[in-house]
Amino acid sequence: MSRLSAYILFLTLFLLAACDSAKKDFMTPNPDEPVLDVGLDEYSLNGTVLGKTATDVSANQELLIVPLDDGLKKIRVFEQEEALKNKQPVDECIKAKLHVDENLSFGDFYKIIATMFFEGFSTIDYVIGDNFKDVYDVKLPTCSSLSICFSFIVRHMPKLRYKFGRDRSKLSLNEILSADNDKRKYEIDCVKDYKALDLMLTFYASKDDKTYVLSLNEEALKENGSFDGFKFYSFNNLADLWKFIAEIQSKEKFLHKSEQNKQPKCAWNLVGNQMMLFFPKDVLMKDVAPLIKGLNAYGYNGDRIAFSVALW
Repeated sequence: MSRLSAYILFLTLFLLAACDSAKKDFMTPNPDEPVLDVGLDEYSLNGTVLGKTATDVSANQELLIVPLDDGLKKIRVFEQEEALKNKQPVDECIKAKLHVDENLSFGDFYKIIATMFFEGFSTIDYVIGDNFKDVYDVKLPTCSSLSICFSFIVRHMPKLRYKFGRDRSKLSLNEILSADNDKRKYEIDCVKDYKALDLMLTFYASKDDKTYVLSLNEEALKENGSFDGFKFYSFNNLADLWKFIAEIQSKEKFLHKSEQNKQPKCAWNLVGNQMMLFFPKDVLMKDVAPLIKGLNAYGYNGDRIAFSVALW
């Protein structure tokens, strides 16, 4: 064996050992951080199989996955009982770890995250596929007083933006307001005064390639901008997308430099500096993973990243 061959073999074995170590570290549960492992066949919590992924998760038409919810609830009850027994405060902001198969659908991933949030696991560290080195996190935003129009914003804007994003350069304010015939006057007034940058990223796949589309309230980048809808920008490769996001962050930083001590309205705080990822339910996590990794490098993680799914 030549010196070069020996070096390559040594390096390969070293990398394999490092990968195994990262996997072991992540998948080992501890009392303060349970581990959920979701494969294509079955899913388990702290090593105990809860059920079949296809029947419990994929075929479930609701956001709440009942067997998973029951398993997480038992952990929460045990933690609360232990805290009371030891006369310690009950931790309301608790963490969990999640591993999902790269071929799991985005819709299933969304239901799993939603169920974990529902049971009070407000910070989730997660990995995708066999890559245990890149650990991402998502946090449930908290707020004491939501804006009265926030439900209207969340209810309609993402799906409208996805609907029009493939073939349009803009979604107008009038189109947004006409989406709900039951809206009330205060919702109309609130949406007209919308100040959040509200970034949303998705892609549209064809047989040969993907078109990445980023939509935003571009008026939020202006000193006295007035909301008039969302602009759409399309990219045929990730390099151009990341360059554009860097430019947006630079403009945002410059605009808000003099406003660092101002407290924004809570709804703006929730979505204003977030990046939402929005996809149809059947998109695979291996296709979403490069976007999550790239956004993480630009600081979109924790409570600065959000997920939404088209359930059609």
